[in-house]
This record gives sequence, structure tokens and C-alpha cells, in this order.
Amino acid sequence: MHTIDAEYEGGVLRPRKPLRLRPGEQVRIIVMRRTDPARWDLERLGRTGAEEETLAEAGLGAWTDSLDTEDRR
Repeated sequence: MHTIDAEYEGGVLRPRKPLRLRPGEQVRIIVMRRTDPARWDLERLGRTGAEEETLAEAGLGAWTDSLDTEDRR
């Protein structure tokens, strides 16, 4: 099993490089889209606002409290 890069055009997947396969050989393909960097603003996604931090801290606090309660049983 190995990963190849291919392009989809006109209903056909075309490998970017020749494949070492015998004529008529059947294969199984799993298709995964490549991430489009233009769609993701990683800097923006990496920033958190005060509201997100407050929610995260509250969630972590509740979680640690529940673990402490379980430990006391």
C-alpha cells in the first residue's frame, strides 16, 4: 500500500506519476482531499478570545471536580 497524488478531471482520477501496476490489475482506492491553504486562516484559528478561554477554563474546572469526586468514592 502506498500514497499517490492524483488529479480529478472530467470524471477521471489521473495519477501525477506512473504507477507500477500490471495491465488489468485491480486496486482499491481511498480518496482524501488535500487541504487547501487558501481556505484556512491558521493564524485566526489559532487565536482564542476571552470568551473561549473562560469557557475552556470552566469546562476544565468542572472536569477536575468530577474526577476529584470519583476519587473520593
